[in-house]
Amino acid sequence: MTNRFFALTLVAACTSPLALADTNPDDVPALGYSPANMDTRVNPREDFYRYAAGNWLKKIEIAPSDPDVGGFVLLGHNLDKQLLTLIKEAAATTDAPKGSPRQQVGDFYRAAMDNARRDARGLQRLEAEGITELEADMQRIAAAGGTPADYGRLAGRLQDAVGGSPLIMAGAMPDAKDSSTGVLLLAPGALLLEQDEYAQPEHQKLRDLYHMYIVAMLHGIGEPIDAAKTQATNILTMEKQAAGAMLTPLQQRDPANTYNIMTLDQAQALVPALDLRAFLAELGVAAPARVQVVDIQAMKALQKMLTERSVDEVKLLLRWFLLASRASELGQPWRLQEEAFTTERKGLKNPPEQERVVTQQIGAQLYHPLSQLYVQSYFSESTRHEITEMVGHIKDEFATRLRNNAWLDEATRSAALEKLGKIDIQVGYPEAWVDFSALDIRPDDHFGNVQRASRFAFQRDMAQVDKPVLNNRFAVATKTTPIAVNSAYNFTTNTIDITAAILQSPFYKPGGDPAANYCAIGGVIGHEITHGFDSLGRQYDPQGNLRDWWTPQANAEFKRRADVLVDQYSQYEILPGLMHNGAMTVTENTADLGGITLAHAALQRYLAKNPMPDVDGLTADQRCFVAWTQTWAYKARPERLRYLVSVDVHAIASVRAIAPLLHLDAFHRAFGTQPGDPMWRDPKDRVVIW
Repeated sequence: MTNRFFALTLVAACTSPLALADTNPDDVPALGYSPANMDTRVNPREDFYRYAAGNWLKKIEIAPSDPDVGGFVLLGHNLDKQLLTLIKEAAATTDAPKGSPRQQVGDFYRAAMDNARRDARGLQRLEAEGITELEADMQRIAAAGGTPADYGRLAGRLQDAVGGSPLIMAGAMPDAKDSSTGVLLLAPGALLLEQDEYAQPEHQKLRDLYHMYIVAMLHGIGEPIDAAKTQATNILTMEKQAAGAMLTPLQQRDPANTYNIMTLDQAQALVPALDLRAFLAELGVAAPARVQVVDIQAMKALQKMLTERSVDEVKLLLRWFLLASRASELGQPWRLQEEAFTTERKGLKNPPEQERVVTQQIGAQLYHPLSQLYVQSYFSESTRHEITEMVGHIKDEFATRLRNNAWLDEATRSAALEKLGKIDIQVGYPEAWVDFSALDIRPDDHFGNVQRASRFAFQRDMAQVDKPVLNNRFAVATKTTPIAVNSAYNFTTNTIDITAAILQSPFYKPGGDPAANYCAIGGVIGHEITHGFDSLGRQYDPQGNLRDWWTPQANAEFKRRADVLVDQYSQYEILPGLMHNGAMTVTENTADLGGITLAHAALQRYLAKNPMPDVDGLTADQRCFVAWTQTWAYKARPERLRYLVSVDVHAIASVRAIAPLLHLDAFHRAFGTQPGDPMWRDPKDRVVIW
């Protein structure tokens, strides 16, 4: 399902862990900086991307079960193998104490892999069991009326049961203007496609596929085929109307559009057809005095749908959402239907293996129990120490650049230095783990395990409403956990988490070439620090509160420079007729420019004390920029590229590999670019932000 509003506090550079390409590993150059990845027959002034990574691009192929391949993907594949080893060891343990990480991880895996039980259970009851929760929820939807209380209770029940609702969603996050306190969010209902996929002409094939998927699923629960076709059309129409009323991904990036604080009664007035108190009561949430409505127009559109659509149509949408949201957790034929739809949607040749899917599911739902096992087995304290030291060097470099920044006035410079000084950067794993011991994970109840884990996470969030924020570190599932291949800056806490999992090739090699390490993992560190000062992060003060601390002069100077990046990235054509969205990706593009700028500058500091000879016929500067580009080398299926351009705030990786380098004078000196070269960018068009 799709709902983007519960990740508003984080900016990250992440790709989900996927599998290694279906080629002979001996034929694929090693991960991390390597001359073997280069194609030195290409002139770097003509095509630096092919020069730096051309040999890798020629040899690598996208795996049949993957939508793309690149550094994040290949590292994710290696990580999955490490995690699966730990998971199987846990599953083979029979004496782990109840509630321990090993018991929870092992029993989750055993239940998830018990296909015979899942198939026997299906939607209905087993002979020896009472009615299943999913079956009970289907009956509950069928029996409901169309009163505001009915709609509120059904929306609440669905979010509790499957983690979302197509009508409305509740969540919690730090109050943007008082980040020490949590606030209840009311957000638009979840969608099963992305917003653009409901409307853009290039996604018509996907909409047709989705329609057929709905028909097949509804027919599978007993609807005649003609009725299922009509119902599928109605469902798609309702979802399309909801999507069309929502803020666009670009609009969602502006806190001015989403920070709408009001009383619960004021929010209720936006949607009188759905009882918000009944909705919250069903979720077990006490009605707060104030809420944040993150999309006012979407709330009004919900009111229109509930008053203009018949009760049966709304219940049809709810029933479909319930079935589709948990299809992958059920037995046959539901799991196969969902798998077939997802495989074709992504343009894959084969679905991913079940073990891999379950491994990633455990990583998302039991993120700290599995992370504890991972850190104990695979993460080195020496790596933690070395990266912490590098963090200090890069942070010092940023401070120096702030002090010497020519376009900042003194008032803004002072505030920026204060904010930088208060950024808390941690490496690897948290000082205190989230306590999962109360979560009941059973070896014979996969559907229930998923549901209980989802409820556990939701209740932890809700416990912060109108109370001090927990501020747990490394605790955003799939984003900042130690087993996420990622690092992330949190606006509302002014903190950075650099995960244990990312501290491997291609980003970091213990004892490796400093030029490569600084410009790979150092570039990531600089990227995250820069996020505190990009178009979004700069709106938050040193305490993580949404506040304008810029003078008008500094604000105008920043915008002028950021607009250069918007224009540059908007010129990149990703597929024929498909252009990049420079405005939507400007925060990440600013962070990439800051990341490689800081990494290279910090490398120069290191080299001043530790001179290095040329290696592989390349200077340290040349190896630095080659390492950056190799880190972002990338291939993707057309379906994946269209999806990313529609929803991702990051530039396509192959664009990230080159675009920021063109602004660095040091890059042009290192490779001797001249006017007229394709890689040349005139000095007047180069921008220095940080």
